[in-house]
Amino acid sequence: MKLLFLGDSITDCGHCFSEDGLGDGYVKMISQKLNDSHSSYDPGCGNSISGLRREEFHVVNGGTDGFTFPRIYQKWRQQYSSENWDIVSILGGVNEVGAIMDSGLSENAVSSLLASSEQALYMLLRRLCQKNVRRILLLEPFLFPYPAYLANWMLTLDRVRSMIRNAASMAEPAADSAAGPAPGFSASFRKICLVPLQPALDAYASEHGFSSVTTDGIHLTEQGHRIICDCILNKYSCLHCGHAMDERRC
Repeated sequence: MKLLFLGDSITDCGHCFSEDGLGDGYVKMISQKLNDSHSSYDPGCGNSISGLRREEFHVVNGGTDGFTFPRIYQKWRQQYSSENWDIVSILGGVNEVGAIMDSGLSENAVSSLLASSEQALYMLLRRLCQKNVRRILLLEPFLFPYPAYLANWMLTLDRVRSMIRNAASMAEPAADSAAGPAPGFSASFRKICLVPLQPALDAYASEHGFSSVTTDGIHLTEQGHRIICDCILNKYSCLHCGHAMDERRC
């Protein structure tokens, strides 16, 4: 099973400077849990990954600090498009928010930036579908009002999330297409799975404070990465056992 994680600094986590190439964030946590032969991780769908052999999971961190969707797409084309992947996870969008909020762009320029990012994400998703990736996990970006000025970024974050969902809806192949259901899945199987992260992060922060999940309102603490790891593995476990995914989870 080959898993590729694309994204920005939240995925990157210094992976180019780590011995195993995974960094020190949620990608490494996922690899450790999937490859731990003694793990009994079960996120609630009745599927345990205990006893799976270590060599069954090949995890690659393809995140890069500062990347927007056009650059994520470009990196995939240049470095990863020649390989076959079982699962591809994509987490981006917060750098689009930062570019809009930090630059004083006009509304026309903002619309142009979002359209460019939407087109790049759409092309990435379509190419992944055409290569018959079994499941594409499209993680939604998140922010916290910590420091308080980031509360002003939330409306722009909503626009970016809407752009992401629109690209996903356009790119999702029809059930009877060549890139339709993977073997063993029903006609209702959706190749592109949206994974909201903000609710799970906010739930923990509401009890323990924002500093428990984020260092600066954008990047995550170890606990924040652990929450993302669990959200992704909730989706992965259902994929592995062939059960329908619960979009309300996380």
